[in-house]
Amino acid sequence: MAAAPAAAARPQTIPALREWRAAPGSFVLRDSARIVVPAGGPVAEARLLAADLRRRLPVVSGVRAMPGDIEVALGASDRRLGGEGYRLEAGPVLRVRARTAAGAFYGTRTVVQLLSRRNAVPAGTARDWPRYPERGLMLDNGRRYFGPSWLRGRIRELAALKLNQLHLHFSDDQGFRVASGSHPEIVSKAHLSKRQVRGLVAYARARHIRVIPEIDMPGHMRAALARHPNLQLADESGVRGPSRLDVTKPAARRFARELILEYLDLFPGRYWHGGADEYLNQADYARHPRLERWARARYGPRANGADAYIAFINWMDRLVRSRGRTLRVWNDGLAGGRAVRLRRDVVVDWWAAHAGPGPRTLVRQGHRILNGGWWPTYYVVSPLGAVRPSMRTAYESWAVNRFHGVSLGLEPADAAVVLPRGSRLNLGSELHVWNDDPDGESDARTARGIAPRLRVLAQKTWDSPPVARRYAGFQRIARAIRLRP
Repeated sequence: MAAAPAAAARPQTIPALREWRAAPGSFVLRDSARIVVPAGGPVAEARLLAADLRRRLPVVSGVRAMPGDIEVALGASDRRLGGEGYRLEAGPVLRVRARTAAGAFYGTRTVVQLLSRRNAVPAGTARDWPRYPERGLMLDNGRRYFGPSWLRGRIRELAALKLNQLHLHFSDDQGFRVASGSHPEIVSKAHLSKRQVRGLVAYARARHIRVIPEIDMPGHMRAALARHPNLQLADESGVRGPSRLDVTKPAARRFARELILEYLDLFPGRYWHGGADEYLNQADYARHPRLERWARARYGPRANGADAYIAFINWMDRLVRSRGRTLRVWNDGLAGGRAVRLRRDVVVDWWAAHAGPGPRTLVRQGHRILNGGWWPTYYVVSPLGAVRPSMRTAYESWAVNRFHGVSLGLEPADAAVVLPRGSRLNLGSELHVWNDDPDGESDARTARGIAPRLRVLAQKTWDSPPVARRYAGFQRIARAIRLRP
């Protein structure tokens, strides 16, 4: 991994500044400093800056910025900055200017980092923007419950690193973790109330983080189906699978529809994640002939059991599209159908090559994808032991356009599938926290464990030229900045 020319001259931030032009002198934050917001500027973002600097800086409007002040403004004419970029000028005044409130917010995150150690910033001008639009964290809150306070801490941590996405996987075999009005019988004892969810969504939105909810279906539904055994998929001998929804039953689709519509109202935003992973492997379809019979009755004699599963995903897609949302699913299981093709508008989170189409195939079919490759984006708390991909290897050799599959060791076990850097169909990446052993570690330990991984992910998804060539140098930067969730 090559650092940019004269990278050492850039101030140390995570992620690194994309462009920096040094100048003589420095900006010095004075005791009398104010945060100045010109008319029409991002007042809310300026107030968050004041709070996060942990200094008593007043936020003022309608005045001229003076030496020692910080100015946060909108109206940058540089179209290269896009919707999340910003320009920072350090001189007598420290100025942040962006085209959008999100860009201004990310500029203020840089200000927080630059002023974390001292009250002075080297003079110069930065232009900074991300390469990938999706940069985030997925939390398995279905198997293991995380409470509101812990989740707010992770939101603050994401915001500090310019990460913009929290993917909340709140249902799984072990638990259903958000209150329900339509089906209260399925909700686990430890769960988030709807008021708590609204508060978390608003807390994240103020920090320019989207919350993507996920109810995993039609598999991983043991908790949701425990009180609805009649909706469970039965095999050829009549034995029901407690975690699988029988997608051929109208009652099962009504059940799914009621849940999806209820939570679409609770979680506003662009996306709905339907999960759709680990339903059946290809050999299992032969033991569930009702799926093939149902598919052939609708799609003709070529159809098979996998077509029933893909048709269910398309059914979810139509439902959420009718409410102005975009469906997302995991990639495994999407191969094998003969008569039904997954709709192109469905976003696919690719995580492994063993049970579904690969990144090139998905892109060729027109899908937008997210690089959720097991290596190095997985953090698994497992009964077999912790799966902790090597962050040194990830920092020094991985990029968001390099897709690796399952690796239970510390290094990638397969050859990467490499897409063009910055492809518009490659949305970005997330860190994925899976709790296969719900009691395997404490909340505090998980927070400590994922912190360095989020920092690496922030650098990789922003994809600016790194200041530090090696991971040891990157760790020194992280220690120096003293990021506080």
